[in-house]
Amino acid sequence: MRYFNYINKPDSIFYKKPCPFSLNSDKELLSHALGATIYMGADRNNLLKDILSVSACSVVICLEDSVASDKLEQAEKNVLDFFKDLDKISKHCKDFLDNIPLIFVRLRNFNQLVTLLKNSHLVGLCGFIIPKFRATSGEQYFSTIKSYNILNSRKLYVLPILETPEVIFKTSRIEELISIKNILNTYKDLVLNIRIGGTDFSGIYSLRRGRDFTIYDLAVIKDCILDILNIFQIDGYVISAPVNEHFNFNTDLDNSGFFREILLDKLNGLVGKTVIHPTQIDIVNSLMVVSKEEYLDAEAIMNSLSDGAIKSTYKNKMNEVKPHFKWAYKTILLSKIMGVLNYGKTYKDILELSSKSNYMPEPKDIIEYIRNKV
Repeated sequence: MRYFNYINKPDSIFYKKPCPFSLNSDKELLSHALGATIYMGADRNNLLKDILSVSACSVVICLEDSVASDKLEQAEKNVLDFFKDLDKISKHCKDFLDNIPLIFVRLRNFNQLVTLLKNSHLVGLCGFIIPKFRATSGEQYFSTIKSYNILNSRKLYVLPILETPEVIFKTSRIEELISIKNILNTYKDLVLNIRIGGTDFSGIYSLRRGRDFTIYDLAVIKDCILDILNIFQIDGYVISAPVNEHFNFNTDLDNSGFFREILLDKLNGLVGKTVIHPTQIDIVNSLMVVSKEEYLDAEAIMNSLSDGAIKSTYKNKMNEVKPHFKWAYKTILLSKIMGVLNYGKTYKDILELSSKSNYMPEPKDIIEYIRNKV
């Protein structure tokens, strides 16, 4: 899998092209590779086709809020059938699992985790997303998945979602976050990233941001996000940005709340973003590409023989090696995944090419095999 693999002449856009990655990539690289992560309800009729045809590099099969209670049994069967199909195809198509999106399952409850682990080899699964993660119940998910990984020589990751009243309420927040952090620290090798449930947080306070606003304009939600960043980011946890439910961009994208929200996500150090509509995918991913100026600054900081201040390559700012080192390291890491834009190129150049492409996962014989065999 590679970001923007639909661009036929990447050298015209990228100073450095995105690198390939897969399910078996190094955890540090993988944790920064989710980009625009799209959610799909597990009750879809064509789950396999839909997932393998999407332009996202990471997909969540949701068994929680997106599935009605009366459709849950069929949704669970869909998931099991989906992984059976992946297993069949992987035995006939070489490198198949290296060329499909990173796949995650969002669970409804702990018993559902046990059922899935018991009834399927879950071939091609990257990990589980745990909604409404709490200190009181979260440890059992980690311990169960860790035991499964050891017994089956697997590396299934865990992505907890922070979205409960205990986290958003100021009176309990810090104690709850520290308790959650203690659990995550124990199983840090399994934590791919931490996700923020902005919609659940907003619902608790009867709030919903309008099309022209960002999640950071909701003061109580912004306050909570900043505390999450403060407590977890210092220890190297990768934190993903919450979903924005608006996707019909009839006005200039540059002036939309969605555009400004992504910029604020990046500014605050969030990596990747949950999305719920295909039109959001390319916008989020294109805005995550590293600019040439950012890359050259980061490269200079990482390669500096001095630990003091140095003038930037563009001679428009001061780079301080010590305080900017972590930023530089993260920027170089992101540049490997998302690439580096050529000077003068912007996200709009990528979007223009994406609008002209007919996305097809590589290799193309995967889809042909599905049409003919599955």
